[in-house]
Formats: sequence, C-alpha cells, structure tokens
Amino acid sequence: MKPVLKILCYLVLASLLIVTMTGCDISSDTKSQHEQREEQANNNTEPAIVTIWTLNRHDADYMNSVIQKINEDYSDINVEYKIYTENFEQAVEIAFATNEAPDILFDGGSIYSKFIGQGKFEPLDEYLTDEMKARFGEDSFLEGINMYNGKIYSLPAIGTTARLIYNKGIFEKAGIAEVPRTVDEMAETAIIISEKLKSEGIYGFAQNLKSPSGGLNRSIDFILMRSGGNYRGYDFTTGRYDFMPYKPILQAYQKMFTNGGAFPGCESLDIDPLRSQFANGKIGMYISWTHSEPGVYESQFPTTEDWDVAQLPTIDGTVKGSQHMLLAGRWFLMNSGSKNKDKAWKVMTELYSDEVLKGYHEKGLGNVTVKSVLDKITQQPATIAKRPNLAFTSDDKIWPPAPSDMSNIVPEGKAMYDVFAELIFGIEKDFDSTLKDLTERYNKALDNAIENGMVKEIKYPDFDPKNPAAVFSK
Repeated sequence: MKPVLKILCYLVLASLLIVTMTGCDISSDTKSQHEQREEQANNNTEPAIVTIWTLNRHDADYMNSVIQKINEDYSDINVEYKIYTENFEQAVEIAFATNEAPDILFDGGSIYSKFIGQGKFEPLDEYLTDEMKARFGEDSFLEGINMYNGKIYSLPAIGTTARLIYNKGIFEKAGIAEVPRTVDEMAETAIIISEKLKSEGIYGFAQNLKSPSGGLNRSIDFILMRSGGNYRGYDFTTGRYDFMPYKPILQAYQKMFTNGGAFPGCESLDIDPLRSQFANGKIGMYISWTHSEPGVYESQFPTTEDWDVAQLPTIDGTVKGSQHMLLAGRWFLMNSGSKNKDKAWKVMTELYSDEVLKGYHEKGLGNVTVKSVLDKITQQPATIAKRPNLAFTSDDKIWPPAPSDMSNIVPEGKAMYDVFAELIFGIEKDFDSTLKDLTERYNKALDNAIENGMVKEIKYPDFDPKNPAAVFSK
C-alpha cells in the first residue's frame, strides 16, 4: 500500500471505528537517552515550569484535566496551559521575537509555515524511539507534512476538515427544506433567512472575518478544493499561483454579504462571539471545523438549538475534488529555545499517550489518527453517531504542502485573504483585475522566495484534486 494511502486508512478508521485490536501505550516504550538523563538530573531540584500555548477552547475541560493529572504525577514538572482563542498567531510571533515563547505550542493557524524555516521548532528525532514511532503506523512521517529537511518536528494525533454548520430549526422556520449544494444556493438561502427572520434578530449566514485569514481559510479555500480547484491559490499542475478560480465563490459571498444575507458586523466578528450568537439561535449557518464545534456547544456555549452538520457546497453542485484534512500529521510542536526540552518532551509523551488520545476521541473532541489508539477504540463517539457528517469520508484527503506551507510567502501589498474580504464586502468591485493583480504579486513573491532559497519549486504536472495524496508516492 502506498504511504499516504495507509495514513488515509487510519483516518477513515478514526471515523468508522471498525478496528478493535489492542495496541501499546507510549508509557511502555523503551526509555530514550533523554529520559534516562532526565531521571539523573531530577534529583533534589525544584519543579520546572513547562508552558503550553493553544488556540483550542473546545477541548479546554478535557485538556485541563489532563494537565492536572500530569502535574499530580510528576513532582519535577509544573505545566502551565494557556488558551489564546484570539490573536494566537500574533501572540506566538511576538513571543518568538522577544524570546518568551512557550515550551510547547499547538500547531494552530499558520505558525508552522511561518517559523519552520527559521529554526524555531525543535526536531524530535533524538527523542523518538523506534517503539514510539511504531505506535503511529507505517509511513506516518512525511516530508512537507510533519518533516522538514528530513527531520521530524511533530507527531500525528487528530485530523479535521471544514463543514457547513447549520441550525435546522431556523431552516424549518424559514421554509427551507434542504441545505445548499452550490455557493449560489448558499447565498440565496442566507438572504431568504434574513428577509424572513431578521425582525427576530436572525440572519442567514456568518463568518468570523475580524481576521479574514481565520474565517476564509476554513471556508472558501475548502469550497474551492472540493469543487476541483487549487489549494490556497496555488496550482500544483503549473507550480504557480492563480486566484481566478476563486471568482464564482467570492461573487456568491459578495452577493450574500451586500444583500442582507449575513449577520451584521461580520467584519469585526471573531469565532467565539460568532459561536455564541449561533448557540443563541441568531445565525442560520456558518463554516467551521469538524473537531471543534461539537465540544463548543457541549461545554463552552451549551445550546438547546437543533443544529446539524452538512457537507460544504461547491461551485456547481458536484464534487470534482477533495477537501484537505488539516492536523493529520501535526499536533504539538516544541520550542527550540526551550530551557526545559527534556521535561517538555516528557509532557509531550503524556499528551500523545494512548490514554489521553483515546479519551479525546471518545469525547468527540477530534478524530484521532494514531494506529495504537484506533486499535483500542470499540465504538463511535456520540458526536459522530448524532451528526454523521462530522466523520471523514472518501472526499476528505491529505493534500501536499503549497509553498506557503513551507515558507512565509509575503507579497508586496495586501495578502490574499485581506483582498478577498474587500471583494466580499464590496469595497473592491472589479473581480478580474483584483484577482489578476493578486496572482501577479504572489507569483513575484514566490519567485523571490525560490531565488533566495526560502522554498523549493513545487510542481506536479499530473496533480489530481480528487487524489491529491498520490504525489507523495512519486
């Protein structure tokens, strides 16, 4: 079996839960030289503070209980766990610039692509034993996914992708029988809901556009991939950027946002305030992650609203591509500047343990992809049983990294998501010239990055958006 196809098998198993074999836990692995050195160094010392930063709040209750247990079990470690639901990337950037970054970071936003080439993350090869690697299954470590220049920087744990989150009660109240299959239908549906229900403070659609990248990279990017288009503007067949395929999606969004279909103030709306409004029955639909939303409405914003999950619409109603599965190879990263690397690694082994990941999966906080964990799971999480579209399907696949995943491609002028937001809100009205200019600026930045050795050319002439992972076997 080809390497990535094996990973995909594990990801599907995470949703279908059909494997019932038993596996080994990380705690039974042979001790590495770092762990042996750690035992010798821990005599008569004060507990070392190990800091962890994450942007996830949906799993806060569970993860805080995990951290509490680690602190109880290890007298030489005191773990401080901090959640940044807003401005996570900015906080990390400032922390690295001031040498105050945490010991361990969740792989959130674009921090991996921003900092992997700057040496900010610690390679994990020296810490990993063969027994530990075996837990994840064969060929779980791939260049461009969790490896960089031949070294391992993170480990697989969970996977996630985007879905349409919608309020069934609002749809019924507005007389809408089916979820939209095209982006134009989504715009029309949003406008209808708003027209019929805005007197009650209910609007058809919302997206967290306070940070355009945060709201649009979880929505229109995935709609385009599912429609058979490119990945974050990058065309793998030509090895160049091309933003014109976004045009019909952006036109539908502009129609929705400039004709009353969207919740007022989306330009300043962050994800948690959006979720709060959805939980209160004021938003008909929005797009977000499969791993986070179930937990959000169980603990963070408990709701009695009848909500469900649907597959994303496409440009013409047909699925010509596939959706990228994020986090499929990365979860936590270690700061290369940490003063407590051995203890940070000890904490990471606990976070990646079978016990912790099994509980994470069973509580519906995310679809776990680790083979040794899947071998121990015997039933579906209640979240997937209740909302089957949270599960991965054959249309959810690992995509290869684009240049922006491997390096921080910075064009002159405004970035892609900021330009998209201006088109969506009607600030920019000429789609063709705006997207052409964006394409030219990104290709110029790409050429500069290649010339300066920041990134290598990435080109797959036979790339198939239906089977994107095929490139890993070539």
